[in-house]
Amino acid sequence: MQTLGIYLHVPFCRTRCRYCDFYRVGENRARMDRFVSALAREIEGWAAHAGRRVDTVFLGGGTPSLLAPEEIGAILGWLANRFDVDPEAEVTAEANPSDLHPERLAGLRRAGVNRLSIGVQSFCDRELGLLGRRHDGARAAAVIAEARAAGFERLSLDLMVGIPAQTEASFAASLERAIALSPDHMSLYLLEVHGGSELDFLKRERPRLFPGEEAERRRYLRMRERLRAAGFRHYEISNFARPGAECRHNLRYWRSGEWLGLGPAAHSSLGGRRFRHPPDLERWLADPLAIEDLAADPATERVLLGLRLEEGVELGALAAAGVDEAEARRRADRLAPFVEIRGDRLRLRPEGYLVSNSVLAGLLG
Repeated sequence: MQTLGIYLHVPFCRTRCRYCDFYRVGENRARMDRFVSALAREIEGWAAHAGRRVDTVFLGGGTPSLLAPEEIGAILGWLANRFDVDPEAEVTAEANPSDLHPERLAGLRRAGVNRLSIGVQSFCDRELGLLGRRHDGARAAAVIAEARAAGFERLSLDLMVGIPAQTEASFAASLERAIALSPDHMSLYLLEVHGGSELDFLKRERPRLFPGEEAERRRYLRMRERLRAAGFRHYEISNFARPGAECRHNLRYWRSGEWLGLGPAAHSSLGGRRFRHPPDLERWLADPLAIEDLAADPATERVLLGLRLEEGVELGALAAAGVDEAEARRRADRLAPFVEIRGDRLRLRPEGYLVSNSVLAGLLG
């Protein structure tokens, strides 16, 4: 039986970032206490998977760093009691620089977290203000040194491309500062502006604050080359890692592995079945084992997710999704600037990463 990953969604946020489209609720100590208690009930309720080998745990959100280290330690202990958690498991927690200080970092490390994913987004204070972030660039840089001192050897930084008012120079400066801090992993995302969000309103009111597609393209490709020159491997559309430092939990998603999602709005993939908890904290608190089945086409998902990776997918994966090898080669020829076939594998080229949705539609449509 393949190993299992655990994803735990912590929905609480002190403030809402202007770009965020994830399920979240406001920080509230009473609700957070109820949340932790309900997690204990949910974990205990997965009796059918008791003893299953777990080698990755990921605390996402929301803002997991709002939970006390003692609470996170208790949650990890409950998981260890229910599942067979590998002593060398990758245990990641997302964190905001503004929530971290030396004492809390030391507490997280003692609790069993061994990898931090830190949401920096930018080192430019003006850009951080426009995103609604609570930290400044100096605090983000200081957190990295404090995390190293607390014993964290595995650190990932998030940066964004296409932030309002971002220029070629300001993005390059943020990227250079991030590289100088020596993380072993970096996630770099093109900013998505969701309809009805604060950023959507800002974009309609002040469109010139936002870079166009060509500027984003240049920035992305230059970023890729700079990180490769600095020793990072571009192993997934938005992710770069030093050798051996790839995020094992996220690789599970992209390679169509199995994971169990805990907490409101969390998705799971188990035994060929896809399901989620309702994205409603009160409903989840009332019944933390309530789930909703999701429609899924595993063969198509394997291609869609696998092509996010530098390694791509075997042509046989397209055949399973209804596109035989001869047709796959014809479609790849038509999309030659964006995809390539090497041996029996199909993968995106760097230019294809920027238009992956259109390319995937051309391959599978």
